Amino acid sequence: MKVFLINPPSLDKVKVVREGRCMQRKGAWTAVWSPLSLALCAAVLEQEGIEVSLLDYTVKEGTPEQLMAQISSIKPDLVVLNVTTPSIEDDLKIVTMTKQAYPETKTAIIGIHPTALPNECFNACKELDYIIRREPEFTLRELCRAIECSTDIPVCVPYAIASEGQEGKHIDLPLLVEGISFRKGDKIIHNPPRPWLDMDDLPHPAWHLIDTSDYIMPFHNVPFLLVATSRGCPYPCTFCADSTYYGRSLRQRSPERLVDEIEWAGKEFGIHEFLFWSESFTLDTRFVMAVCDEIIKRGLQISWVCNSRVDHVNLAMLMAFKKAGCWMIGYGIESASQAVLDSIKKGITVEQIKKAVELSHQAGLDVSGHCVLGLPSDTFQTINQTIDFTIDLDLDFVQFYCAVPFPGSKMYEQACHNHWINTTNWSKFEQNVSVLDYPHLTAKEIMNLRRRAYRRFYSRPRMILKVLKRLKKLSDFKVFFQMIREFMTWM
Repeated sequence: MKVFLINPPSLDKVKVVREGRCMQRKGAWTAVWSPLSLALCAAVLEQEGIEVSLLDYTVKEGTPEQLMAQISSIKPDLVVLNVTTPSIEDDLKIVTMTKQAYPETKTAIIGIHPTALPNECFNACKELDYIIRREPEFTLRELCRAIECSTDIPVCVPYAIASEGQEGKHIDLPLLVEGISFRKGDKIIHNPPRPWLDMDDLPHPAWHLIDTSDYIMPFHNVPFLLVATSRGCPYPCTFCADSTYYGRSLRQRSPERLVDEIEWAGKEFGIHEFLFWSESFTLDTRFVMAVCDEIIKRGLQISWVCNSRVDHVNLAMLMAFKKAGCWMIGYGIESASQAVLDSIKKGITVEQIKKAVELSHQAGLDVSGHCVLGLPSDTFQTINQTIDFTIDLDLDFVQFYCAVPFPGSKMYEQACHNHWINTTNWSKFEQNVSVLDYPHLTAKEIMNLRRRAYRRFYSRPRMILKVLKRLKKLSDFKVFFQMIREFMTWM
C-alpha cells in the first residue's frame, strides 16, 4: 500500500503553520515548523511496511497542479491532508482536485477543524472519503489496514474472536476503525473515538522523509526540529481548542525516551536545536527536571525552547533548563487584566505573570510573551493595559494575537450563541485578523489596537538595540531582513 501525507499548497499563497492548535501564517514566527504530526504518522505507517511519501508545501514552493503531478507519479492508494481552520476551504479544494483527477485514490484529512466540525467538512466536499478525528497516528494505521481489507466501508478482517458463555461459543466481531468518520450512501457515519494513545508507543518521527535544512530557528539560523514531550492539558481556557484534539489528561513520554529521540536526531540528522512541543512543557515538575537531568547526564550539547504556564515554574527549574540548553521560554500571558484572565478561565494571576518573567530572566533565559487581544470581556482600556504591561515586563519577544473563535473551543460556542462572528469565510479565522464584532468593541478596532501594540513594543530604541545585538555576522543581517519581510505579512 502507498500513502501520501501532505501539508497542502495554498491557493492564495498564504503559507500556514499546521501543527495541532497552532494554525497561523508563516510570518508569525518568520519560520516554519517541521511537520511533526505527519512525520509521526509516517513513522507508524512505515512500521507496518507501508510505503509513505511526505510533502510539506509550507516550505516547498508549489502549486496545486504540481501536487497533482506528484500524485500521478507516486500513485498512492490514500492521500492524507493536514488541514487547518484558516486554510480549510483551499484544503478541501485540493481534495476535490485529487479525487477528480484520480477517482480510485482514497482521500482523508486530519486536524482540529475536521475533528470539531466533521459534518460541515463532508458537506463542503463530496469528494472527501474519510476524516480522522483527534490525534491521527494509530487511527491512520488502522484505516490503512481497513482499506487494504475492504473496498466498501472501513471494516476489516480478520475478525476479533470473543468467547461467549461457558460453552466456549465464539462470535465474530468486525474490527471497526475507531476515531474516523466516513460516508455510507447518503449518511455520514461517526465511529466511536479512539482512546488516547500512550506517548511512548510512538516511534521516532520519520524525519528522513523531509529536508531538515528547510526548518531554520530564528536568530540562531540553524536547522531545528520539533520534539513532542507530552499531550493533553487539564486547564479549561475558553479560547483554546487543543483539548478537542489531544484531550484534557496529561500524557507524557518517559524522560529517557524523550532524550533518546533528541540524541538520535543529533546523530542521524546533525540537528542540535529543538522546539519542545506540548500544550505546556512544565505541567509536571518531576518530569521536566528528569528530562533536564537526562540531557545533562548524557552531556548533550543542544539548544532548545519550550512553553509554559506562568504558575508552573520556579527558579530551580528555570536554572536547570538553562543548564540543560534552554535559551528561551514562552508564556501564555493573554491579558494584563485579572478580570479578563478570570473570564477566560485561565487560572493565573497578574502577579504570577510578573514573577515568572522575573525568575526566567534571573535564570538567564530569554522570554517570549503571548497575548490575546479582543477576548469577549476585553475593552479599549484592558487591551491598552495589556500593551503597557508587556513593555513594563521587559519581554524579549512578544506576540499579539487577535482572539479567534476556533471550532472546538468554548469561545466558538459562545461567539456563535451571541452572534459575534462577522463572517462565514474561514480564511479570515487567522490570529492576525479579528472576526468578532462585540457590542462594545468591533473587529476593526481590535485589529487597530493590535497594530498599535506591535508598533509600541518593537519600535522602542531599547528593543531595536536588543534585537541588533543578536546579529553577529553579515549572514545574520541578511536572514534578519528576510525575517522582517516575513513578519510584515503577519502584521
